[in-house]
This record gives sequence, C-alpha cells and structure tokens, in this order.
Amino acid sequence: MIKSNLVMFSALILVGCQQSNDSIASFISQVENQSRKEIAQLEPEKTFQATQYNASQLRVPFRLPAIAIANQPRIKQDCWQPGLRSKTGQLEQYPLEQLHLRGVMGSQGNISGLVQTPKGTLVKVQAGEYLGLNNGKVAEVAPKFILIKETLPDGLGCWQQRSVKLALK
Repeated sequence: MIKSNLVMFSALILVGCQQSNDSIASFISQVENQSRKEIAQLEPEKTFQATQYNASQLRVPFRLPAIAIANQPRIKQDCWQPGLRSKTGQLEQYPLEQLHLRGVMGSQGNISGLVQTPKGTLVKVQAGEYLGLNNGKVAEVAPKFILIKETLPDGLGCWQQRSVKLALK
C-alpha cells in the first residue's frame, strides 16, 4: 500500500513538472532586439608621404630656429647660485627616490639615521652631511624622518631650494 502511494505521488510530481522555455526565449529575443547592431565606421587610414630634404635650401634640422631662440626667457643675473663643491659622499651617487630610511639611533641630542642604498648597504647619516644627486644636505635628523634641503636648477640659470623628508616606513 505504501509502495503504491509512493509510486502514485512520484507520478503526480513528474506530470506537474513540464518544461517551458517560453519566458527565457522571449527574454533573449527582447534583449537582442534592444541591442545595438550598428558598428561605428573607422576613419580611413592616412597614407604617409615622405618629403625630400634639400640641405642647401632649408635650415639645419638639429639647430633651433632663430625665432625660437629670440623668444626664450633671458637668464637672470642677480639670483642665488650654490657654491661649488666636490661630491665625495657615499650617498651622493643615488637619487633620493632610491634611498630608504631604515632606522634612527643616538643618545642625548646626537641622533643619526641609517639610510639604505639600492645595493642594500646601510650608511650612517648625521646633520650636515650630503646625500642625493641634487646637493641634498641633511638639515635635521628626527626620530621618524630625515629632513633634507635639496638644491635644484629652475631652468633660467637660477637655483631653488626645497625640503624633502625621508621617512621611516
């Protein structure tokens, strides 16, 4: 009896499960109708045309034209210039972007920093020493950073100073 009820119940469930793809098919056709089927046309390819260079009639291509030279700003004569000095520091051969502050040590006001070079060596740095390619002078060694005063050219013959911090990470 239980077996026949189970078979009848299973048959009713299977009869009730008829496959219907009407909603999926209509959704796909609706999305296809709404989609954009036009493709934007590309511009036609431009052909390259080489021109002949006649050295006797045209200017030298590697020299600025006289008009461009006349419009260049004049070099200021009364601006600050850094003093000349030889670069003898071990850290003056690397840009500041390649140097990393790895630690600070010291006692009773005599603080120095440990700067790592791209080669992986650690160098002890104190205030007054130079590092970086742009005459960077260590102005201050603090517990969390080193303050560096860099000297950069402004392109007009003068020089500007900027402060850069090399911080612990």
